Amino acid sequence: MSSGTGEGIHDGLRREVAGLIGRLDRRPLPHDLDERFGRLAEAQKQLHAAGLAVVAWPEKYGGRGMGPAEAAVVAGALGRAGAPETINFVALEVVAPALLRYASEEQLGRWLSPMAPADEVWCQLFSEPDAGSDLTSLRTRAVADGDEWVITGSKVWCTWGQFAQRGLLLARTGTAEARHKGISAFVVDMRVPGIDVRPLRTMTGVSEFAEVHFDGARVPSLDMVGGVDEGWLVALEMLMAERGPYAVRRASVLRGALVALHDAARRRHLEPLQRQVVVEATIAMELLEWRIGRVVGQLESGEPIGAEAAVTKMLLTQAEQLVFAACHASLGLEGVAWSGDEHPWIESYLYSRAASIYGGTTQIQRNTIGERLLGLPKEPSTR
Repeated sequence: MSSGTGEGIHDGLRREVAGLIGRLDRRPLPHDLDERFGRLAEAQKQLHAAGLAVVAWPEKYGGRGMGPAEAAVVAGALGRAGAPETINFVALEVVAPALLRYASEEQLGRWLSPMAPADEVWCQLFSEPDAGSDLTSLRTRAVADGDEWVITGSKVWCTWGQFAQRGLLLARTGTAEARHKGISAFVVDMRVPGIDVRPLRTMTGVSEFAEVHFDGARVPSLDMVGGVDEGWLVALEMLMAERGPYAVRRASVLRGALVALHDAARRRHLEPLQRQVVVEATIAMELLEWRIGRVVGQLESGEPIGAEAAVTKMLLTQAEQLVFAACHASLGLEGVAWSGDEHPWIESYLYSRAASIYGGTTQIQRNTIGERLLGLPKEPSTR
């Protein structure tokens, strides 16, 4: 594709987004979780109906067969315009890339189409109460029983777990000593017997996450993704997606927040320290967007992101926390007040405190950068 043709396509996509924006409900999200979920689900249906939810997916699954660069253009335009985030982002931006690589055609035919219009919401069943950031130590177990697998164990921090119809589960099918070589991936119907979902209320006041407990839940062998003990490959693909397509979308949301912050700050007389935090947030955002440009180039060329994904996660965490800390520090009561059911700044600030934990802790990212990119000695193991 020539640059001229590419620019023409990108301009066309931006016009499509601009045409959609006026029809979307862009008010701050309500505090009530059911209302919030309904609002976000409706926005995603509108996005899908406009052909903008999954532009990089193959056409036979509801996409437009475009590339990562076009998907990034759409995400950027939506974020800058203040469009609500997709309710099914776990499915579209984290799970789907792994399924497109490792699932069979029969599986893709069953699972992909309901994702884009949010007819089926998905959750990610990775983290465990005792496993922390070390997925290789997970204890949830899957035992073969005929043409089914019986699942026992617990997962935690499952976004939208109480609303999800399906989840992508990592479970141990080999020995604990096998570490990552003894893990398999399954798609789980969240409505089958033996699954207990318990919402978790965070300090934002919203129960967006859930614990999920498995007590003999049965999963058909047909719903294993990849082979037995090959789930680590699926997991790595999903983790790379969190640093790739998801990071592109999240950066666009942060850019929209920063633009709103700049607009609000111009209406105030900021003290020097307040101005400083706004400048620091702006610098962090510029660094992140430089990195996102590199990520989009890698996705477009098919170049593996590899250990550089840790750099993306570090910059994403830094930008998210600095942007919303700047809102908190410089906007006075507007930056901290809860106004009825609408409180975008304070909730975003509180949520951003977890950015150094979710999706891989900052400490783990620093280890990855030091050992795999800089060639520093490995951190001593306690095992």
